[in-house]
Amino acid sequence: MITVEEARRIVMAQVPCTEPDTVPLSEALNAFVAMEVRAPFDHPLFDMSAVDGYAFAFDPKVTHWSIERTISAGEAPAGRVGSTGCARIFTGAMLPPGTDSVVMQEFVTVQDGVMTHTDEHLVRGSNVRRKAEQVKQGEVILQPGALVTPAVIGGLASAGVVSLSVKQVPKVAVLVTGNEFIELGKLVPGRIFNSNDVMLDAALRSMGAPSDIAQVADDLQELVQAIDQAVSHSEVIITTGGASVGDHDLVHEAVLRAGGTVHFHGVAQKPGKPMLFASVGGRPFFGLPGNPRAVFVLFHEYVRPFLDAMRGAREPFGMVEHLPLGTSVQVKGERAEFRAARVRGGRVMLLKDEGSHMLRSLMEADALVHLPGDRRSWQVDDPVEVHYLLR
Repeated sequence: MITVEEARRIVMAQVPCTEPDTVPLSEALNAFVAMEVRAPFDHPLFDMSAVDGYAFAFDPKVTHWSIERTISAGEAPAGRVGSTGCARIFTGAMLPPGTDSVVMQEFVTVQDGVMTHTDEHLVRGSNVRRKAEQVKQGEVILQPGALVTPAVIGGLASAGVVSLSVKQVPKVAVLVTGNEFIELGKLVPGRIFNSNDVMLDAALRSMGAPSDIAQVADDLQELVQAIDQAVSHSEVIITTGGASVGDHDLVHEAVLRAGGTVHFHGVAQKPGKPMLFASVGGRPFFGLPGNPRAVFVLFHEYVRPFLDAMRGAREPFGMVEHLPLGTSVQVKGERAEFRAARVRGGRVMLLKDEGSHMLRSLMEADALVHLPGDRRSWQVDDPVEVHYLLR
């Protein structure tokens, strides 16, 4: 067996280079930017009012202003406002020439077309959104590898960006091996519900990855055929089950018969020890064990970072912090462990340690804690490595 660190190194060394595509901004959600993005325009585009009020030229000697016009958002004001004049203006409207400040309407009194105000804190430039105060034309506003979130889309749209160069999510084939599964909602003596297929489908859909999921019996020839078919129409292959060394664990042999190369088989970790990583027909191949908890942990710790690296993520392993433990813990054996945890108030609380077939504590978790194999006990307030599950 190899260590977690060595497994990560080998996996990430096999990330293939992929070419970027240009997509409309509205279709770029959850993608990673492939090239730096520069602002095509200033933001704001012009000096504009931040409030409903009155625009005028600030002069502490002037106390009364004649209302010369009204300016609404979307209107391009024509003509200059006089030094003792003002304009009724609304939020988002362009400041007319000759003005530099806006007073909020709550502080204003208007009588016979003359405006006065009582805002003692008003200074030159008050309540004005200045041209290019957020972004200047030509400025780099997004670096390669940045994740496109709803906020990013909004910020780019405000600067006039209409399309992005991104790396698309690879198509993934998932082969669920085994004879013991039944469909959800049906009961058959001796068989169990299959959770790996729906769990992996949900995980892949959460990152926008197109997937093709199939169930394969514990039959070597059938498994080889399924792998060959997956190679022909997918960019990454995942199997669940059959990755250990029992009589029905056929994945290793099937990979070899399909002409694949095994990079490693077995990682010194809990859960997920039987994991296999290979290349088949030029496609990355992850052979995960069948227990759902191991599948979840291995997907989060290896598969998702690999997929994110393929699509250009700057930090494919996601958010990692070292935070103090809220309770002491001792572990047995020599393997690294990934434990379900919750982070509250900057402290880590480990959840119930469950078998690799159980998901209950992971249903409540917002993080995994990596407990390395070269240490077996931790006390309260000892820092531990936290891998957040939500990105």
